[in-house]
Amino acid sequence: MENFVRLGNSAFIFPGVGLGCILAGATRIRDEMFLAAADALASQVSDEDRALGSVYPRLDKLREVSAHVARAVAGMAYKLGLATNLPKPHDLLKEAQARMWHPSYRSYS
Repeated sequence: MENFVRLGNSAFIFPGVGLGCILAGATRIRDEMFLAAADALASQVSDEDRALGSVYPRLDKLREVSAHVARAVAGMAYKLGLATNLPKPHDLLKEAQARMWHPSYRSYS
């Protein structure tokens, strides 16, 4: 069970929390931001996932889920007055997707 919880935190929560804090320029991380991250993660579990007995979304949705978690965390940072990146972006989800690192490797062949 402990490894299962670590998967949720390491794979689904922490990347989105980090991105959300960067997006907002958060000066602190508060419990409310982690609660927003958990709610965002839970909202990304589909009925199909639940029917299969999963409490997490599929791993192939990791980037999409991270963007939703980042939006929730950044939104909470703005709500709590902890954000320094002003003005608040109109669409936090699009901003999170735009700021996400995309691996691209040069071909040497």
